[in-house]
Amino acid sequence: MARPTSLADSRLVSVAVLVVTTALILAGIWFVRGQQGTAAGAMSEVTLSAEQSAPAPKVGDAATDFTGLTIDESTVSLSEYAGKPVWLMFNATWCSSCRAENPDIQAAYEARDDVEVLAVYLGETVSEVAPYVEKLGLTYTHIVDPTTQLSSQYQVRGVPMHFFIDADGQVQSVHAGIMNRAQMDEQLDRISNAG
Repeated sequence: MARPTSLADSRLVSVAVLVVTTALILAGIWFVRGQQGTAAGAMSEVTLSAEQSAPAPKVGDAATDFTGLTIDESTVSLSEYAGKPVWLMFNATWCSSCRAENPDIQAAYEARDDVEVLAVYLGETVSEVAPYVEKLGLTYTHIVDPTTQLSSQYQVRGVPMHFFIDADGQVQSVHAGIMNRAQMDEQLDRISNAG
């Protein structure tokens, strides 16, 4: 025979339902805020193994020249682009923020022919980067940095990291973290019109 439900039992059930509902709402808020944080400039911290020989270039400084190996195993130097604005970014194949902004970077690159885009992959080799680039259909220049030597020259502490360099080789702006397309276009316009 079933026992009649007491007033205390029904209050206990109501409190339990309230606690579970509150927990679910708080978890939802935490998740949404986490997603907004990713979209609003998130970056992944990195550790550099190469020694830093000079301070990182700042806004107004000349960009530090470097020579690196592209994913098709040709050598490229920043100085080869003298006279043309350059968007230099540091990223990694394992970086979710980097992957999230890649479609916008590719679209921004395709939309203009007045800026060169160079992507440096921190701590990675050709065999790691080439399949990633092919899978995502990225057509700008990709440079590997397996020893983090290039990244150390710019003292990169997290990825993605963006340096916008004008045609005279001067750093016009630096942006740490993910960027949206409007921010990209604004910075590209700025370095195209500088000088």
